Amino acid sequence: MDYRVSYEHSLATAPRDFIARIASQRVDDVPANIPRALLPEFIVGLILKRSPQIGRIRDLRIL
Repeated sequence: MDYRVSYEHSLATAPRDFIARIASQRVDDVPANIPRALLPEFIVGLILKRSPQIGRIRDLRIL
């Protein structure tokens, strides 16, 4: 399944300084059998895996 999300993130070199607000991003290949309660955690993991320069993600919203 595909989801649209928005979030803020920091860089790995400065994990406490949130520098970017992503208004909308598409996250692909989310398995349909992921429970709704675990979906934000799973999506954060996918984003961090594909973008290793990101340090932390906060305020994740599924659009």
